[in-house]
Amino acid sequence: MRLGALQCAQALEDRGTSGAGADAIFATSLIGLAELRAVLAQRFDRSLASVPAVLYMHENQAVYPEGFVPEGPAAHDVQFAMTNALSVEAADLVLWNSRWNQTSFRKGLGRILQHAPDLDAALARRLRNTSAREVVAWPPVEVVPRSRVLQNPEAAATGSIRVLWPHRWEHDKGPGELLSLADEWTQKLGIRWTILGERFRKVPEAMKVMLERHAHAIDHAGFVPDRSAYLEHLGRCDWVLSTARHEFFGIAVVEALLCGCLPWLPDRLSYPELLPAIARGLSPEHPPREPAAVRAAIAEHLRGAVAPRAVERIDDLIEQVIRDRASLG
Repeated sequence: MRLGALQCAQALEDRGTSGAGADAIFATSLIGLAELRAVLAQRFDRSLASVPAVLYMHENQAVYPEGFVPEGPAAHDVQFAMTNALSVEAADLVLWNSRWNQTSFRKGLGRILQHAPDLDAALARRLRNTSAREVVAWPPVEVVPRSRVLQNPEAAATGSIRVLWPHRWEHDKGPGELLSLADEWTQKLGIRWTILGERFRKVPEAMKVMLERHAHAIDHAGFVPDRSAYLEHLGRCDWVLSTARHEFFGIAVVEALLCGCLPWLPDRLSYPELLPAIARGLSPEHPPREPAAVRAAIAEHLRGAVAPRAVERIDDLIEQVIRDRASLG
């Protein structure tokens, strides 16, 4: 985020292009869009300053899970949050991957701006409020039907309840809550666990206990780099569990839902947006009477996230911005 604008400019230079004639600039929230627009115009072509810019906010730096950082303006580097704010201001169109991402950013930014008493009130209000240039656009999720995922359908028909936990092994994904749920329900319900997600050098203590205490009930634990093998794991499972405390969309969860897993999801973060009413509040303890109807409702609800439909929508939004700019001359 600190050097991204310079790195992009250098990448253009290394490729022997100036970016002249570009239809639009498309940037993610991990870059300072205001800086990028300025650097491109200064180093290459001043016409780039007027090229429409689209910002895709796949995460934001203004909100953190409660308890992860101490309170106060210096608790974490608020410059990252302000970079996000300036990027939003510099964009002609802002795409958010979830309503939760958008609303949490505004709330978090509001808390940060409380520590800037000299900021002009009108500017502070503008930074805190959502503008007409902002749209929620789910990211494209590539999946295949459950029937095509399972090469061995009988592998899922064992009588056990197979639960998938698809997160990276870090504290903000709630390994402590995973352990608590496993302690309470593994034996009572006959749960078999599939634990996916990337593992890092430092493994949370709760995850270590989970792997040891429930080793007899874990079918797989570890990152699966092969896409086909990963989807097979999803296809074999009955439920997808999330214990995340920090999540702006949840691609891994959506992949599992579209592969036929039922949702065992908390009523927080982006998850309420991802589920139709019929699919909320479920768990292996309280399963639906008609699982097929729930799966069908989820598939219909998430149609907008399935590639290429999601790609087409994002393309249409970008093209509209280009047309609007062209109409203004």
